[in-house]
Amino acid sequence: MKRYASLVIFVSLMLLQPALSHSADYTGQWLGTITESVNRCDNLGKGKPGEYKLTITHKGNNIVAMENTVRRPYTGVFSPERPKFAHVVGSYVDDGGFVAELIDIDFQNDSAGSGKSVWRWSNGYYSCGGNFTFTLVKTGP
Repeated sequence: MKRYASLVIFVSLMLLQPALSHSADYTGQWLGTITESVNRCDNLGKGKPGEYKLTITHKGNNIVAMENTVRRPYTGVFSPERPKFAHVVGSYVDDGGFVAELIDIDFQNDSAGSGKSVWRWSNGYYSCGGNFTFTLVKTGP
């Protein structure tokens, strides 16, 4: 009987593991480091290599990431098929034009991740853009 109870507990834990692994909370302070960058816009200093402080809020399948200096919110969702993968979008006015940015974040665990960004600037007549890759490390709650 004891063996059967142990087997039931083991199987239950194995079945719950996917649900438990999805319960990570990425809310907190993060340090993002841009590792590679391409910028085809002379007028914008977007995506310069270096470190940036971020605040991430994670609630359910929703995520909001905000760079702490300019305070622009980027909103997104986690993929149901890949619960550690978030797709985030943001847009804002800059230098007489409009920037639209798409960001993919792949969290390795609740304190580290990496990702890539593709962005485009346009003033209605002229457009340019770029992309960058980055790493993330959680620095605090």
